[in-house]
Amino acid sequence: MREQLTKSTAIALLAAGLSACAAGSGEFPSLAMRPFESGVAPAAPTPPPAPIRPRTSASRLIELRQAAEAADAAFTARKDVAARFVRAAAGQPIESPARAEALVELAVLDTLRSKTASALAALDSLAAEAAGALSDDPALTVTQAQVAAKLAGEDAYIARLWEMMGS
Repeated sequence: MREQLTKSTAIALLAAGLSACAAGSGEFPSLAMRPFESGVAPAAPTPPPAPIRPRTSASRLIELRQAAEAADAAFTARKDVAARFVRAAAGQPIESPARAEALVELAVLDTLRSKTASALAALDSLAAEAAGALSDDPALTVTQAQVAAKLAGEDAYIARLWEMMGS
């Protein structure tokens, strides 16, 4: 008896579930065109809005470029001194005084390099703001590329000194 009652209940639930899927014929949406579908298309799109962020001021770009040039000039002035110490330390044992002096000079060069990197970081921050505001700033892009090239040159020189010394 219990088995028959379970089957009857299952059939009743199945019938109730299937009847919920059937709906009256008048409830479907009409396929007729809606009023906004037959309207006239606008003549021209609206112009894009002005950028949220104004272009970077020329004075700020000049300031950052000059900071990078000053840092690069200091790096250039010191690199021959560092190269002399590195040549003297080449092939020397790790604990030698010549190697210690060369390491100090490499640290000084790295400190000077970080000033160029700081200027590039400020330019990168401005470029990120410009990109976030969808504001094209060609002068910023050019200055950023110039400072990045200076920094890449400094990095390459320091790498050559480390290679020469035999890190």
